[in-house]
Amino acid sequence: MTFGFLLTTSPERADARTVVRLAEAALETGHRVELFLMNDGVYNVVAAPKHPVSGEFVRLMEFGVPITLCATSTGPRGVTKENALPGVRFGSQYDHAQMVARADRVLTFC
Repeated sequence: MTFGFLLTTSPERADARTVVRLAEAALETGHRVELFLMNDGVYNVVAAPKHPVSGEFVRLMEFGVPITLCATSTGPRGVTKENALPGVRFGSQYDHAQMVARADRVLTFC
């Protein structure tokens, strides 16, 4: 089974850690996981000390989880390829739609 996660909230909210824990549980039981981050959710993958949750997203990528950011959300928030975690992909709502189409279940955290 493939799980798609949409995360739109900042690292200060509990949603980010909830997504990470659910994704880890899915991976541990043999499922596939994809993440799409938009709005303030893009802050979760900024490589900065004030965003310690970003390390947890690194761990997910090490397990092969693709993480795509909505490029429309990154620009106004100052998230760039230079300050985002290596390996995240900058995409569009088309990529979001494709994730939804591939997923058997989609969980949204707004």
